Amino acid sequence: MSIMTIRVLILFAVLSAVSSYIPPKITVRRLSYNPIISFWHNQSQFRFNYNSAFISLSDDSIALVVRVQDLLPNATSNYDVGPSKLALVRKRDSKQNEFEYIRSEHIIIDSEDRPYQVAGVEDPRIVLANGTYYLFYTAVYWTPSHEWSAHAALATCASNKDPTKKDNWILHAPLFPELSWSKAATLLVHNVTHQYLFFNESNIELALAKTSDLLHYAYTKGSFIEKRVDYFDSELVEPGPEPRRLSDGNYLFLYNSARRLPLPTNHLKPNWDREYNLGWVIMDGNDPTKILARSDEPILSPELDWERCDFTSNEWARRGLTPQVVFAEGWQQTSIDQFTLWYQGCDAVTGIAQVTVEF
Repeated sequence: MSIMTIRVLILFAVLSAVSSYIPPKITVRRLSYNPIISFWHNQSQFRFNYNSAFISLSDDSIALVVRVQDLLPNATSNYDVGPSKLALVRKRDSKQNEFEYIRSEHIIIDSEDRPYQVAGVEDPRIVLANGTYYLFYTAVYWTPSHEWSAHAALATCASNKDPTKKDNWILHAPLFPELSWSKAATLLVHNVTHQYLFFNESNIELALAKTSDLLHYAYTKGSFIEKRVDYFDSELVEPGPEPRRLSDGNYLFLYNSARRLPLPTNHLKPNWDREYNLGWVIMDGNDPTKILARSDEPILSPELDWERCDFTSNEWARRGLTPQVVFAEGWQQTSIDQFTLWYQGCDAVTGIAQVTVEF
């Protein structure tokens, strides 16, 4: 048997294994029909509280790192906002879905901490590995030509220190200085030698990088998850929270996405014509760079008033920063095939849901 024949047989076996994979049923159920963190429900001093990431503290208590933002002092509309900051708040023991009231003293990363993030810090995602919290976020600044620039950045905190204290976080330089735009990074520690970072590149597609020390990352210069024409993810794909292993040994990876809609007239944001939804992929448990299955339809879409924030939403029409948005960045694995998911609505508030995987 020739070497070429052997290669063909191996390729056929691999393709057959992928094509024969039967994906599980993945569903999302909202655990509250109201936001659990909202300025409008007296849960924060900040007007916008969103993009929340889960962090498990050393005493097993639950906390969230929340992107918080306020209007500028001279704001003339809901879209005149100041730089974002990241605040860490604990869950209240006696309340299932309630967290501490968010105040300025909860800030752990500020836009003023580094010149490269003077326009804001966004998109937190957190992984605990090897005794260290790795908090990936997006550092935003203005270019000399007054254009937005975003870079995936990293902050770390030893797990034997208190992550609620700002001084315990070490800020590292942007991860991909060679790229003009990178954001929304999340980490998968597959094993000692295979560790992957997923991030949004060029504000369009989901890219992949590799690391050996969890501090420095090499961009593989290729798309990991691409947009799809005529699907719910036709305009943008961006990581959700970190991939998690399921009972069949493979990984579930949630991703955020956008599609373009006919330019609506039922909301206030000028020229905004996107809708954000949540999708998923199943990644091979032996080789996470291989995708076994991908959702054809979103598992979470804007439906509630505070997820739509358009003129059909009554008071929420003038509260959200961005209409027609659900977006997830944090989850907790509560059993092998079930998760608590924190997601945001309209770039304004934080909601809670449950993700269930059924084989």
